[in-house]
Amino acid sequence: MKAFKGFTPHLTSVLGDHDKAHCTFKPGATMTAKESKTAVTGYHCCENPFECLAYYALDGQNRFWEVEALGDIDEDERERISCTKIRLVKELSLMEFAIEGMIYIFRHPQRANWQQSWENCTVAADEAEATKEGGIAIARGEKPRVRGVGGTVVGLILERDGEIVAMKAIRGGTDGKWMTINEDREVIEYEEEID
Repeated sequence: MKAFKGFTPHLTSVLGDHDKAHCTFKPGATMTAKESKTAVTGYHCCENPFECLAYYALDGQNRFWEVEALGDIDEDERERISCTKIRLVKELSLMEFAIEGMIYIFRHPQRANWQQSWENCTVAADEAEATKEGGIAIARGEKPRVRGVGGTVVGLILERDGEIVAMKAIRGGTDGKWMTINEDREVIEYEEEID
């Protein structure tokens, strides 16, 4: 099962099962635990990439990976996953992390917890803003709009009649201008500047 996990800069997991906390992961290696119970035992990861931010800040130091959850898998209502086997597949850049989050929203548009607000990352209905380098801002709605500064990723998810019809992520911010998107994935800028 494809999932996502955050780590310290040294690929150490600092939360979870006391036997698994503070263990260091290696790319490509499969880690094994005896049992899995979400928030109790096993290796933990998240189906929604943005849920990782509840445990590891988007601070430019922590690292985020696509992982493969294997073995016995236990999930809870918050879409957290515990598994008996886990393998690091690919480290995600800021842009890749944002895109994976947008893909999650596209695949699960009706899930209640798609909106997220963490330090340096906002995923919201209608309007979002990234004001700090290394941040993410994603807006979803019938008239979504975003803006960001240099070194950020902004994303737009356009809906019509409850269906997602267009998405786009932009690297490097928007030079302080508000942006929206149309059905052809064309980005339209507003003249209003960040104060």
